[in-house]
Amino acid sequence: MRKRKAGKFPIACILAGTVIVALIAAGCGSGDGNKEGSAGGEGITETVGEEAAQAVEKETEEEAAQAGGKGPEAGKTSEQAGGTGQSGQGIGLAGESAADGHVDFESLQEENPDIFAWLYVPGTGIDAPVLQSPISDDYYKSHGQDGKDGEEGALYTEMPNMMNMCDFNTIIHGKDDKDGDLFAGLHKFEDPDFFERNEEFYIYLPDNVLTYEVFAAYYDDGSDILRRFDFTTYAGCEAHLEQIYGTREMGKQLREGWDDLTPYHFLVTLDGNIREDGKQYVVIGALTGDAAGVIDRVILD
Repeated sequence: MRKRKAGKFPIACILAGTVIVALIAAGCGSGDGNKEGSAGGEGITETVGEEAAQAVEKETEEEAAQAGGKGPEAGKTSEQAGGTGQSGQGIGLAGESAADGHVDFESLQEENPDIFAWLYVPGTGIDAPVLQSPISDDYYKSHGQDGKDGEEGALYTEMPNMMNMCDFNTIIHGKDDKDGDLFAGLHKFEDPDFFERNEEFYIYLPDNVLTYEVFAAYYDDGSDILRRFDFTTYAGCEAHLEQIYGTREMGKQLREGWDDLTPYHFLVTLDGNIREDGKQYVVIGALTGDAAGVIDRVILD
């Protein structure tokens, strides 16, 4: 049995051969990805979340200063400029936002226990809870974050993805067809300058804060990414990475320095609706920060 380290992030991933041992880790590798992690994680979430928020605020202020204070967006926070649709407020059940580094999961889960994470993409207006339904994979395509019928839907993952974010590729779905849709802000990454300046997004969990660097943004061919590849195997993960870097079509954004990704990394794909031409816009990030140090998984040969 061998341990490998991811190329850009020192997380141990165990390659399972003939024997697979149970990983004992808070929240990940324990075999149940749908349970909350260890106690005491709230302090980690708040501390790291505050640092992330401060970093985003500083970066926004620097960009405004470089722009010379010109234009109506100058001096605003990323949420005010990004367009959450609520005058800079978040879009949680009670107007929550991760911009200040705080997410009250206890209150959120009292309203809807399907909420397991919070996605924050600075500069895009994407600042919302992530849900997973035990009823149907596409339940939150037609239901809002409160669980009620709603055309706007919610941000959600499917049951094949664990809720501890320990999969090779976690797919977060959201609508992006029109202005005001939850994932409409993803299309800002089509602008090369925006892609270059905005490198990170954050996922908050009840006991952790995860940081991802955006390394790819493009129109995918639209088939089911989650089921197109077998992400439980090394070969399946590798095939997905080869597809990302195998084509360099017009408008595809790829960040330099990430072409050495391996199946031992941890990805999150943010994807919009499949369009009439059979394509969907995707923004992909690789894990670069794990505040609790628990992200781990088994990879089969």
